[in-house]
Order: sequence, then C-alpha cells, then structure tokens
Amino acid sequence: MRDALKRLTAESLIYGLGQVSGRAVQLLLVPILTRTLTRDVYGVADLVMAYAQFATLALVFGMDGALVRFLYQEPDGDARRRMISTSLQFRVAASVTCALALALLAAPLTPLLTGSEAYRKYVMIGALTLPFTLVGLFANDVLRVTFQPWKFIALNLTQTLVTGGVSLWLVLGRDLGVAGVLYGKLAGDAFAAAFGLVLMRHSLVPAFDRDVLSRMLRYGAPLVPASIAYGVVGSADRWFLQRSQGLAEVGVYAVAIKFFAVAMMGVSAFSLAFFPFAHARSADPGAPRLYARALDLYVAVASFAALGISLFASEALAFLVPAAYHGAARPAALLSFAAVAYGAYYVACLGLQFALRTAWLGWIAAGAALTAVAAHALLTPRWGSMGAATATWIGNVALAIATFVAAQAVHRLPYRGPRALGLFVLATGAAVMVPRLAPAGLAGAGIKLATLAGFAGVGAWLAVRRPGAGAGAGGN
Repeated sequence: MRDALKRLTAESLIYGLGQVSGRAVQLLLVPILTRTLTRDVYGVADLVMAYAQFATLALVFGMDGALVRFLYQEPDGDARRRMISTSLQFRVAASVTCALALALLAAPLTPLLTGSEAYRKYVMIGALTLPFTLVGLFANDVLRVTFQPWKFIALNLTQTLVTGGVSLWLVLGRDLGVAGVLYGKLAGDAFAAAFGLVLMRHSLVPAFDRDVLSRMLRYGAPLVPASIAYGVVGSADRWFLQRSQGLAEVGVYAVAIKFFAVAMMGVSAFSLAFFPFAHARSADPGAPRLYARALDLYVAVASFAALGISLFASEALAFLVPAAYHGAARPAALLSFAAVAYGAYYVACLGLQFALRTAWLGWIAAGAALTAVAAHALLTPRWGSMGAATATWIGNVALAIATFVAAQAVHRLPYRGPRALGLFVLATGAAVMVPRLAPAGLAGAGIKLATLAGFAGVGAWLAVRRPGAGAGAGGN
C-alpha cells in the first residue's frame, strides 16, 4: 500500500505542476487587472468566464469519466485509439453546435446573464472560445489516461504563456479592457487545442465507432445533469451577487474566487491522478483499504493547505490588490474549503462508479444545486460576498456528504467518513474564526502559524496515522 500511495502522491505532484502552470495566468493577472480595470468591469469579465465554465461542464457530456472507466478495459492499443478518436469527434461536433447556438441566441441571453445588452460582444467571444476550450480539455484527458504527465505539463504551461501574454498585450498595450481578457483566453485556448492535437496524435486514428460512442454515452449521459447541477453550484454565486449587490461586488468576489482557484489546483491535481490510479487497481484485493487511506490523506493535506491559504489571505491581498478589493479576504476562506469539499466528492463517488450507478450522481448534484440556490437566495442579498461564499460552501459540502452516503449504500468501502468530516469542520472553523480574533502584526501572524501547526498535529493523529485493528474492514 505504501508504494501505491507514493505513486499516487508523485502523480498528484506532477499533475499539480501542470495545474499550477495551467491556472497560474488567473492569479498572475490579478494584481495587474485589479489596478487597470474598475471593480464593475472586472466583475463583468469574471461573470462571462464563470458562465463559459458552466457551459464547458455540461458539454463534456460525462465523456471524460467514460474514457477513464472504459479505456483500460479495451483489448489492445488499436481499440483504445479508436475509442479516443471517436470521443474527440463527438466532442468537436457537440461543442461547435453549442457555440453556434449561443452565438445566435446572444441577444436574448446577454441581458439574462449579465444584466445588460451592452455586454453582447463578450458573450459572443465566450461562445467562440468554447470549442477550443473543450478540445484542449480533451487533450488533457488523453494525456492523463495514457500516463504522459510531462506532455500534460507542457500543454498547460504553453497555454498559460499564450493566454497571459496576449491578455497583457491587449489590456495594457491596446487598452481593450474586458475584451482583452476574453480575447487572451480565446488565443490561449485555441493554441492549446492545436498543440494538444499534436501531442496526442499517436493516440488518434481516422475512425469512428458508433458502438463505442453509444457505450460511452450510456455511462456519461447520466453525468450531464450532475455537471449542470455542479455548474449551478459554481456560478450561482456571481448571478445572485450581480442582481442583489451590483457588478462592483462581483468584482470583489472575483478576487476571492481566485483563492478557490488556488485550492482547486491541488484538488484537481489529486483528482486527475486518483481516477486512473483507482480504476487501474480496481481488481486488486487490497484496493478498498487503499482508497480509504487515500481519502484520509486527502482530507488531512487539503484541509491543511486550505487553512494556510485562509489564515494569510488578508496579508496576501494587502500586497497583491488595491484596497478596494481587500474585502475579499473573508469569503476567500470559505471558498478555499468549498474546493476541499469538492475534492472529497471525487473520492466518495468512486463506489457509485464501480456499481455503475452514475445516474444517481445527477440526482445528488441536483439536490446540492437546489441547496446552494436556496442558500444564495437567503444569504447573498443580506451578506453580499460573504453570503455568496457561505452558500457556495454549503452546496459543495452537501454534494460531498450526499455522494458519500449514496456510494456507501451501493458499494461499501472502508472509509472513515465521520472522522474525515470532523477534521474538515475543525479546519473550516479555524479558518473563519482565527483571522477575526488574531491581532494585527507579528503577534497575529504567530497565532496563525501556531493554529496551522496545531491543526497539523491533530490531522496526523486523526487521519494520517494508520487505522487500528479492524478499521480496514468493510464489504462491497
């Protein structure tokens, strides 16, 4: 088990490097854009990108999960290449069709999404970007499931450099504002799509297999409602904020959401490595204990990282952004832990995948989305950004807990769920309360570091240590 966990850790670190390079542009541009754009204009850019991410989640059609689930079951390399090629053709067709539909409907959609017809151009740019985004993501999926991490890193790093360079040139050099940010993303995603096709060319053949596509869609289609529902959890915050507080508050929240992006780098790195790791070992008798151990370690390490991010968010913002955005520190804490909860959902849903009950994920995610929307309707108009962050945290936690309960009901694994939940709640409470109570200056920094060290000790005792006798028992 130790060797397997070491491999999972190494692969997570490698994919984490890819995620850091791929998402770094979101963070590197923050100090520049917050000083160049007003809060409301910055909020518009974040709104359009949030809605584009929502569309991307739906258009994947669960085919990323289907690729991981079935690729290793194919009898030979030719069959695997046929599956990959069929998946790519379907994704291109679906994304181009959706992009054309969005472009045609941009006039009625723009006021609904952004509150003003004046932003129609930005919605059009977002629609044009979609096919390139989805092809680039597909290339990432293929490089991941075929265990080519260094190509994965090269692809994401290249995308970062192109997106960042073009965005800075258009915003600073050409004074294009929001359009410059969106055109920069279009350029980066288009280049990544082309480069990704080159990197995965050995996995592609001129073939299309309807039977393969049908089998993948039967597995992936039930995941589409789950993707849409999670898209609601991830984008409802901006929608409610824009309508109840205005675009300037969305701009502040857009800075807070970057802390969610930082936490998601680690979460995504783990999830990208975990699914191929888990499915490739599903026939191993010791796999259930290995999965349980992975959940323990994930919750401990991810909660520790999120706590560190949260405790020093205010210091980071004081250095990175103008004073008008410093209010992002408090919601940033809850958003960091929302990312941790989403990562736990990935581990928890493994049982539903093994039992081929992926349709349940749609119902579970729909329940989490309704929970998040209700929380937003209640909290966001009253508390602004802090209310939006609280509702987003509630939605993600509900998603993780409900998935865990359902998966254990159909395919029991020896997870120590209550212990992991307790550790997560402890870290979240510390992240919210300690910055409020700690004094300014070196004394406050010392208290925060002591809190972080204390949590590390508790985490080692509760989660990192091996289970006692009989703790690994559990049936399927």
